[in-house]
Amino acid sequence: MFTRRTGLSRIVFFSAGFRRMAPGALFCVALFCARTSVWAGQTTNGAQSNHQSNQAEAAKPVQEKKDEAAQAAAKSSAHHFDRVMIIVLENGDYEAAIKDNNLAALAAQGASFSNFHALFHPSYPNYLAMVAGTDFGIHRRGRFLADRQVNFPNDAAHKTIADRLVASGLDFKNYAEELPEGDCPFRIDDQHVAKSKKGDYVRRHVPFLSFREVQEKWCDHVVRVDSGKGNSLLGDDNFFVKDAKAGLVAYSFYSPNMNNDGHNTNVGVAGAWVREFLDKTFTEKLRKGTLVVLTFDESDHNADNRIFTLFLGDMVKEANQQDPKVLDRHYTHYNVLRTIEDNFGLEPLAAGDRDASPITDIWK
Repeated sequence: MFTRRTGLSRIVFFSAGFRRMAPGALFCVALFCARTSVWAGQTTNGAQSNHQSNQAEAAKPVQEKKDEAAQAAAKSSAHHFDRVMIIVLENGDYEAAIKDNNLAALAAQGASFSNFHALFHPSYPNYLAMVAGTDFGIHRRGRFLADRQVNFPNDAAHKTIADRLVASGLDFKNYAEELPEGDCPFRIDDQHVAKSKKGDYVRRHVPFLSFREVQEKWCDHVVRVDSGKGNSLLGDDNFFVKDAKAGLVAYSFYSPNMNNDGHNTNVGVAGAWVREFLDKTFTEKLRKGTLVVLTFDESDHNADNRIFTLFLGDMVKEANQQDPKVLDRHYTHYNVLRTIEDNFGLEPLAAGDRDASPITDIWK
């Protein structure tokens, strides 16, 4: 007997010796096949249900969606912030990050989670999960192929939080350091930036560019940031600085370059960059009403994928007021997405965020 994987199910082949198997063995094989069939059916039905749910949501008139979201937000006790800004650093173990002086200093200002875990290896599936509530099975491709970016079709089965926000009358942006010059949708997968003060760009760290709907309808929401130009409050040729001074939209995702996020450097470089960014570029005054989510995409070496994740903002209790038992609850990227959805009264997108609980008991 040998087995071949095809999609979500297994095809089992039996040799001529099958006819000579003992009755007990035959029973075990039959039971295995039945269970495999049921498992495959459940998976298919779950995917179909998810697809149908997205189709039904997409079919609603835009005004009806806006009204529903407004009503949900008004009734929700989960509304804690007016805006959210997600900053993703790369490949850092919790044990290394928590010892970094700059990250530790930031952790003292908010809720630093001690049992927060990334979902997958390598990086790319985690970025997808952060914005879509699923990685669409990309992690199953294996460590090398799973980091190759996909262009998902513009259909009801491939939606992101951008859809929920726009339908509710809110907005989103994905800021990307060193995003290449050229026409949207910026199909360059990666780019080496020669100047020593910059770091390389990779498109897989800019998750919204993986979706054709964004490429076709909202590509101007993906914003180039030149990290070498005025990375301070005086730098009006830095598009993030201009937006921050004018007031950010409801949802912002910030993708640092490969030096600043630690991918091509280390946790220490990433910690120094993000502290300077929050001290000098996105200052406390500009952050009023904004929840800053600082996280890593995945761990580097530790076995359980535990990562440093921090919530900062004037709506978050400082570290000395936090309950350690609350901070030690098991959370993932899906819990962050669910927290954002609940805050804005948005419907979950997929099984990942739908089954996740929102983050609670850390707010003022």
